[in-house]
Amino acid sequence: MSQAEIGTVGQMGSAGRRERLRAARLYVVSDDQTPLSGLPQLVAAALEGGADVVQLRRKREEPDELLDVARELAALCHRMGALFVVDDHLELAMRAGADGVHLGQEDTPPEQARARLGPAALIGLSTHTAAQADAARALPVDYISAGPVYATPTKAGRPAVGLGYVTAAATRARVPVVAIGGLERGREAVRAGADMVAVVRAVCSAADPGPAARRLRAEAGAAPRWRWIQVNGEARKSPPGEAVDGLLFRLAVDPAEVVIELDGQILPREGLSLTAVTEGSVLEIVHFVGGG
Repeated sequence: MSQAEIGTVGQMGSAGRRERLRAARLYVVSDDQTPLSGLPQLVAAALEGGADVVQLRRKREEPDELLDVARELAALCHRMGALFVVDDHLELAMRAGADGVHLGQEDTPPEQARARLGPAALIGLSTHTAAQADAARALPVDYISAGPVYATPTKAGRPAVGLGYVTAAATRARVPVVAIGGLERGREAVRAGADMVAVVRAVCSAADPGPAARRLRAEAGAAPRWRWIQVNGEARKSPPGEAVDGLLFRLAVDPAEVVIELDGQILPREGLSLTAVTEGSVLEIVHFVGGG
């Protein structure tokens, strides 16, 4: 990476980053056990196996200790067509040429991160409850993580939220959802509503990280994915095969109180259970006013 690129967040425009993020299936997070000197080899193997996003997360080193390896990982990811984000440290992300940062609930607020990093950077946010997923809808974030799905030593002491929360997050989200925490298989989390799966030990602790990443990505890619639709001008997600009445139920909307327009056509009420929502569907839900 040239010196001219240091001090910026990544080299790709916002549209390119977000397009790649929307298409991502496997998100690999670095561990604390691998020596810093071994991270490039580990990440290279994960990328060869199909990792779409790599996050540098190290809790035992200071940001200045991570700068050289962060720059190397950023260059490696970009060379392989993957996204690279840094956990928490905004300045490290900028100096390393990362595509963005991932924030926890107690880290820098997303509004401050966006003001510091600019509109092109990716910002991810950890969520663990429905209230946090709801709050994220009003924040300048590009994806949310949902987890830990299962108990994991990577998040020691944090209770597992289960696949039910992945579905709850997917129902609420206007941005991609990353399932994380104790996932050994990708299929079940994607079926529950995740756009991609994030792993730490499943790749970093594997005897052969490349094939481990390849298996996880193949499973996540083969699972039926929720569809992206527009509801009253906002991006939302819908499970495969969901009919319009099912969508209204998930959104807590009473069909008797609304008129539904789907892709420019008014739907008769008797057709709500017969009409499936498909990728790219555009719905307008209009509530009656004054009972008429």
